[in-house]
Amino acid sequence: MARAFLMAMALVIAGHGLAAEPQVGVVFGRATESQETDIVRLFYRHPLPPSERWWMPTHAQLGASVWRVPDIRRTTRRFDLNATAVWRAERPWGYFEGGFGGYLLSKTINNTENRLPSSFQFGSHLGVGFLLEKNHTLGLALQHLSNAGIKQPNGGIDLVLLQYVFVN
Repeated sequence: MARAFLMAMALVIAGHGLAAEPQVGVVFGRATESQETDIVRLFYRHPLPPSERWWMPTHAQLGASVWRVPDIRRTTRRFDLNATAVWRAERPWGYFEGGFGGYLLSKTINNTENRLPSSFQFGSHLGVGFLLEKNHTLGLALQHLSNAGIKQPNGGIDLVLLQYVFVN
């Protein structure tokens, strides 16, 4: 998994045609193992100064999400605040991107499909998007959230994300 992530990141960084404008977006997501777990996320991305170092992110992203998730206690709403370093390579037809960051959940998640036993989670994603108009893109991404072993059981959750981004 880590090797695949590093390979994908190298592809993302391979081209340095980076957008220098802030971006706002909305994400709709669904868990891969549970058709009852959905999220809606709003985010703001700010471009970072260009760097020749391949490992430096291109954007800082701040976001907030609302979750609909089943729970053994019958609590179905969760919220999160997140901060993500994003590596994004813009192309004339769209973009490649990857990201890694922290997510602070309002409550833990515990159901038959997913276990997120701590409120703090790490999230990573890989995605690709296509240009709709001059400043609008539509993308698809895969995201994994887990607590990296902070608390057990560390089941994590995988999400498929549909992402709309507007460049200011």
